[in-house]
Amino acid sequence: MNAQSRTTGRTPRLSRRRIVALAHEIIAAEGVEALSMRRLAREVGTTPMALYHHVRDKDELLSLVMEAVAESLPRPPLPEDPRERLIAVCVLMRNAFLEHTWVVPILARGHLVGPSAVWMTEEILSCLVATGLTVEEAFGAHQTIWNFTAGEVLVTARARVEPETASTAHFVETQVARQGAGTLPVLGALAGRSRELEARYSYRVGLEQILDGVLPRP
Repeated sequence: MNAQSRTTGRTPRLSRRRIVALAHEIIAAEGVEALSMRRLAREVGTTPMALYHHVRDKDELLSLVMEAVAESLPRPPLPEDPRERLIAVCVLMRNAFLEHTWVVPILARGHLVGPSAVWMTEEILSCLVATGLTVEEAFGAHQTIWNFTAGEVLVTARARVEPETASTAHFVETQVARQGAGTLPVLGALAGRSRELEARYSYRVGLEQILDGVLPRP
């Protein structure tokens, strides 16, 4: 069912808000690649040129969709301790990305990030500085956290679609079966426990390991 067929009665007046909402529906259902100004115009029941009276181009439209998502995210009270505060923000960010996995590749482009999402970056950097890092060190640590978070989200999202073949345990077991534990002794030692170990792992566990490595020691 397309977006237009979900409406009944007289077609709603074209507005930026409606354009953004329909663009979000398309992206959430089919991915960013499915969104084009021509496709959106067809859903709205107008011409592509009519859309340009409301949005400059597809990049601006993506930015507006991202901003709408960011505005809808909860902003709960955060712990005072810098490390715990940092973890809380990162977990919040990761969970938001996991709910809207299409956001990650758009965020990687940087310039499409709207003001309502920037507070997380500022909060993470502030927490890193509060632990004793310089601004320069905090920048590098933030990059490490971002890369880990984005990658973990993509892997977790894939595992939800293909829970068997996308798992690390499946990789370990498959490779050991193919090449033998004699060729891969460490993987061989893990093969019998890989599913148990994978079940124990969590985003927070990985984040804590990263923070143990990048934050100043007491």
